[in-house]
Amino acid sequence: MTTINRRVFSPQAMTINGIAVGGILTVAISEGHDNAARSSPDGFQVQVVDKFDQFCRGTITVQDWPDAISLLTGTLSTCVFWERKSGTPDATGYIKHTLTNPVIHKIAISINKGGYATVSADFECRAASDTDTLAVMHAMLDSQAAPTALVPALGGWRVVSAVYGGTLNLYHVTGFNFSITLPLIKDSNDADLAYTAVDACLDGIQATGSINFQDSGIATTELTSQQLLLAALGNLVITVKQAQGATNKVITIMRTTFLTDSGNSGGNVYAGHSIPFEVTNNLTTPLTLAGTNKIIVISDAA
Repeated sequence: MTTINRRVFSPQAMTINGIAVGGILTVAISEGHDNAARSSPDGFQVQVVDKFDQFCRGTITVQDWPDAISLLTGTLSTCVFWERKSGTPDATGYIKHTLTNPVIHKIAISINKGGYATVSADFECRAASDTDTLAVMHAMLDSQAAPTALVPALGGWRVVSAVYGGTLNLYHVTGFNFSITLPLIKDSNDADLAYTAVDACLDGIQATGSINFQDSGIATTELTSQQLLLAALGNLVITVKQAQGATNKVITIMRTTFLTDSGNSGGNVYAGHSIPFEVTNNLTTPLTLAGTNKIIVISDAA
């Protein structure tokens, strides 16, 4: 039998909604039909089935984490990337993917000791017309040349400092996670084959995270973790060391409130604490994704 090899690997050179992101780790795409109508058997042994509401959705994970907020606020357009074909010449050895109108409704930043930081983004494609199918929302071109616009990843690899409320230092941070989730609404009616209405709503945003550290310092009989839980509302400022000696990045998350401490101690390991937090709004000057009073700001260290 003739050997056939149709495998692909190594997604690369992605631009999504005008944002070029580097350091792609995974591109997970799910496609299909969300719903199906099934008849009453009424004496027949097998039902009649009609499927509808086609979808294309997924999650990308990259190491270009400083672009996290830009992914949420970018102008809706396309997501384009390439995959390498196994066992083919480089000149024609790529498949080009184009996803139409990927509405990004969640981003999640993860920074853990011992590895590069990542950001993941969840998206749902919006069909441009009532005749569009999942194959239109996710179009592919075979036998393409290698992409030329490769994007270097701005990797971060360690939290070097964390300060809450401007005065409380959190030492020995081993992990930091933060996500922003926008409510997603979508619908398909009339002659639509797929979801022609898809919107990420700005009202009802959830901004949550957690911080892990081995700081068991005590001040006036209170552990650092207890001080966090009892502190007045404040900003959380995280400084992240960047790869290859690049300028450190500073993450400022506004008006964070810490909820519970899950401490652990035992054996020949250092005791640790894991504390989730939420962002709470300012009713006088409301927090927003963009504008002058942002939920989160990522900037270069001074």
